[in-house]
Amino acid sequence: SSGDGSSGAPYQISTLNNLYWITQNPDKWDAYYIQTANIDASSTSSWDGGTGFKPIGDSITQFTGSYDGDGHTIINLFINRPSTDYVGLFGYTRGAALRDLGVTSVSITGADYVGALLGHNRYTETTVSNCYSTGSVSGTDNVGGLIGYAHPASIGNCYSTCSVTGSGDIVGGLVAYTRDNSTTVSNCYSTGSVTGNGSVGGLLGYHYQGTVSNCYSTGSVTGASDVGGLVGYQYQGTVSNSFYNSTTSGQSDTGKGTPKTTAEMKVASPFTA
Repeated sequence: SSGDGSSGAPYQISTLNNLYWITQNPDKWDAYYIQTANIDASSTSSWDGGTGFKPIGDSITQFTGSYDGDGHTIINLFINRPSTDYVGLFGYTRGAALRDLGVTSVSITGADYVGALLGHNRYTETTVSNCYSTGSVSGTDNVGGLIGYAHPASIGNCYSTCSVTGSGDIVGGLVAYTRDNSTTVSNCYSTGSVTGNGSVGGLLGYHYQGTVSNCYSTGSVTGASDVGGLVGYQYQGTVSNSFYNSTTSGQSDTGKGTPKTTAEMKVASPFTA
């Protein structure tokens, strides 16, 4: 790809081969990237003996750079690594910036810390803005439709319609686990079904710390304990001006998101207060 990876001349990503190049060059995981075309990742289903795409960033070398999707999509990304932690297009980030990107019709399977876009962020704030996901995401613990574990992160203007399934705990329609007082989730929504054991929520599974504002969720939510229409379990985090559909979610909890009927969700006033 063209560009030199600097902020003024980011690497230009236009093909699946370009994405593959990123996965194979951890020494470039601190660079700047811009996607210049939609990318069809259908062939990843046959990669690496059927395990699919290798996530960008891991526990040894995190992705600390910037990826600008520039309004483009990556479609049909396939990952089937049920014994692997830190799974997503980006597996593990630290202080990264991800923006203006859609990952659509994904099929993502991992173990712990799984998301369509990002599996895990820690230590230094990652910014995720104007990103979205569609398809299906599954794993064991800390499974989210867009992001698995955010510690800390600034997440804004994002959504997920993914169906999300966790065989263990902490499962969320958009983000599984939010931690750190500086973490923010704002102007986001999720609409996919969410299924797990404990700490299961339509938008967030475990809201340990940070703030949620101007968000909503509408998908069905199923779990055994600490289940919520918007947030599964809340510890010190705060939620403001955020709602969930009590009809479609099958939940009626309060204090961590306001329940609304389908008819009420269609009225603009609750979302503009």
